[in-house]
Amino acid sequence: MALMKEINDRVYKVIGSCMEVHRTLGPGYPVDFYRKALEVELPLRGLSFEADKAVQVIFKELLVGTLQVDFLIDESVVLMLRSQEMLKDFEVQQVLRAIQLTETAIGVLVNFGQLKIQYKRVLPSHQQREVRKEGLRPIGYREIGKTREGNPIV
Repeated sequence: MALMKEINDRVYKVIGSCMEVHRTLGPGYPVDFYRKALEVELPLRGLSFEADKAVQVIFKELLVGTLQVDFLIDESVVLMLRSQEMLKDFEVQQVLRAIQLTETAIGVLVNFGQLKIQYKRVLPSHQQREVRKEGLRPIGYREIGKTREGNPIV
């Protein structure tokens, strides 16, 4: 339980950092601007991170590509950034995949593209944790993962 409390504290700091960046810069910039601003803001909140982490995707013992993770924070939280009109189900799928590939506990998907910041905490379910042992397969986040915010996903 203490581990989950630490991870939740990190997630609150991550979301707070994103809110600060959005409050200061506002909406409408390319996602790279927000990424660079977060590289400044995250350490101010005591968070260590790897930016633009490349994670290998393996299929039947063959490297088929890499998945870019915007931030891997304290090796326990995946942070993916967007600057667009709306978040979509596909992007939640990407976060679930990133959680699975990095073996982290939780992911945060943030959209800076609206007047009000949009974010989702994405949590893998117990079923998805079991899937890690079996390998990759299609995951419907409504079945196997969940978000904690009531923001609509289109």
